[in-house]
Amino acid sequence: MEKRNKLWRRRHQWRLFKSRMILMVANNQGVLDENGKLIQHPHWMDCAKQLWSFKYKTMRTPCSCALCRSEKYNRRAYKKESARVISEAEY
Repeated sequence: MEKRNKLWRRRHQWRLFKSRMILMVANNQGVLDENGKLIQHPHWMDCAKQLWSFKYKTMRTPCSCALCRSEKYNRRAYKKESARVISEAEY
């Protein structure tokens, strides 16, 4: 097994960043650039050059969505979360 050092972490960080950008491009219709123009069917490298994408490179999980977490659907957790939200909304 490869030794986990600083170089390994940087390579792993780049690998995760690239896969997130590819998933984002595959799942979205278009991407906004810095000027506010909509880019239809961008290449993943076009997204990687945008200012908003750097958070996906530096943070392990930038948000809690399924795309960033790479978490599969869990029916039991979904029901538990829904019941919690409903109970909080009643008060």
